[in-house]
Amino acid sequence: MLRHLGWYNMTELDLFTYQRKDDLLKKHQWTATLLSLLCTGLGMFYIGTPLMILGAVMLMAVQGFSVIVFFFTLGFLGAVVLPVMLGAHITGLIITAAYFTRKPNDPVRQQKKERQLATPWKIALRTAIGLALFVGALGYGYESGKEPFTKTPAEKQAVREAAVTYLEQKYNEPFEVTEVNYTWAVGTYSLSAHPKQDPRMEFRMTASDREPTRFSEDYYLSALWSFQLKEMLTSLVNELYPDSGFVDAMVYQGEEGEVVKNYSDLTRGGDQRVRSQLVELIVFADLTADNLAAEKGRTLALIRELPEMMVQSKIDVKIDFYPGALNTEENRAKIKADFKSFARQFSDDPITHEAYISDIIHIRSADGIEIKKLEKNTE
Repeated sequence: MLRHLGWYNMTELDLFTYQRKDDLLKKHQWTATLLSLLCTGLGMFYIGTPLMILGAVMLMAVQGFSVIVFFFTLGFLGAVVLPVMLGAHITGLIITAAYFTRKPNDPVRQQKKERQLATPWKIALRTAIGLALFVGALGYGYESGKEPFTKTPAEKQAVREAAVTYLEQKYNEPFEVTEVNYTWAVGTYSLSAHPKQDPRMEFRMTASDREPTRFSEDYYLSALWSFQLKEMLTSLVNELYPDSGFVDAMVYQGEEGEVVKNYSDLTRGGDQRVRSQLVELIVFADLTADNLAAEKGRTLALIRELPEMMVQSKIDVKIDFYPGALNTEENRAKIKADFKSFARQFSDDPITHEAYISDIIHIRSADGIEIKKLEKNTE
């Protein structure tokens, strides 16, 4: 009877011990599975057997190589590469979950499994190494894949410095280059710059990858002349549209020639350095059938004055009419600060009418001017 009781108590103790071990393995299973869900193969590093670590390394290598292939094929193999990456991730997740569901009959293997997960610091070390390898694999794939399509910070800095030197020698004033981008498809650097004394006159310039210190399409004079022309036209617009009209101007550069930094010094009768010009207006006015003819007359008066003030070239005029209710001190201040920014911040809905006159030299009377009423989007 005592032996029987002793056997019974020992069996119950064993069952309790096995139950605790089983509960512990379930906790490890959930932790490892979650890690593999977050990062490919990370749960396999958590488990830590040699085969698991080797398998995780291979899955991570697949991920990194897939990123390289994605870049090198310009994304055209995305339909193949992305499923491969997803497949590698799911494979790591399945292997991790399956490890805990298999119950080996060999007690020695069972003890090895338990021992493998018995030391917290070893688990933490393995997991940290696995995470580092995962991040490293993706990082290496990204850097290696994009390398042919981008430039290093040092290369961009060299182009930046060369651009500043070029501009300062050409225009004899200090400049700042604010942005350097590289477009691999055409092998071209695209830069943004402005004179140090006036950041408002930002302009673009380009350079070839083959000759990164030789610049073309330098639009500084375009930005400078546009700013100066706007200043010249402001008094005329204020006279025609008192407190209700605001002007912006764009001078498009033509042929290269002697550097002339003052718009007023360009040949009025026609200058090859000016290809065309655009005058844009924002006008606050409530147009109706009763005052539309008068507005056309005012537009004609503007058009007749422009050739006397501007270089002879193709001159276009664009006018956007906004409701009079928007003619507030706040909006006027915004337009004066940044004309283009104000125009962008509104959708087309607030604009009630618009006029676009292409090549004003052909306009002989108000009948040649069309002020179009815009239909509102009712959706």
